Amino acid sequence: MQVAIGPARVTHVRDGDTIEISNFALRLENLDCAELGTTAGERAKMRMQVLVRSAMVTCTLTGDTTYDRHVATCITDNAADLGSTLIAEGICSRE
Repeated sequence: MQVAIGPARVTHVRDGDTIEISNFALRLENLDCAELGTTAGERAKMRMQVLVRSAMVTCTLTGDTTYDRHVATCITDNAADLGSTLIAEGICSRE
């Protein structure tokens, strides 16, 4: 059974592949972004911040977890898949 969160606003962007909704950490499924502290990692975080800034996001949990994060697929209210967008733009890669 899949569980959906949202639509809701992203309250924090940790990095390119991890967002928070009300302190609920979500790791985007099949997405691999560079680590913070690198130019590519900072670019990925900034792009994610732009993508979610004024959007409502709906995330579907996969049931998996990694560290303190639930793995999910997230789309914006205009149907843009966050992970697929970063991959298509060449900012991150598919995990």
